[in-house]
Amino acid sequence: MAKLSEEQIRTVAHIAKEELGEGATLERLREVVRSAVKHMEEEKSESLSTGQVLVICISFDGLKNSRVLSEALKDTGCKISERFEKKLAELHVLTALIQQDSCAVDLTELRQRLSQAGNEAGVRVIVQSEDTLRSNTND
Repeated sequence: MAKLSEEQIRTVAHIAKEELGEGATLERLREVVRSAVKHMEEEKSESLSTGQVLVICISFDGLKNSRVLSEALKDTGCKISERFEKKLAELHVLTALIQQDSCAVDLTELRQRLSQAGNEAGVRVIVQSEDTLRSNTND
């Protein structure tokens, strides 16, 4: 089961408090929050992919690509199963396959980490799940 962060649980509690109104008891608030968190965690774990994630980093500097990938994957436990680097004209392209089942973060957070690291370094990052690639392929 995927766990919600403390901040996410606090947000659920805040919304529940607003919805229940001024007369809400602490016990009723706890009950609503527990129920909502349980539902959200189950829903979140069902939506996780178990396949691979394709990451493509494009820039004019190959070292930036490597730094972006390393920075984004730091502390996630994600394992890279394949990694290729190629220079195309003036562009450096890094392609990596990440084993999603080895990651401590879900696809959404992984995508956010990669995008943020890429934006900070001036690297274009493309992230695509294996599931999406398979669903878009004409077999």
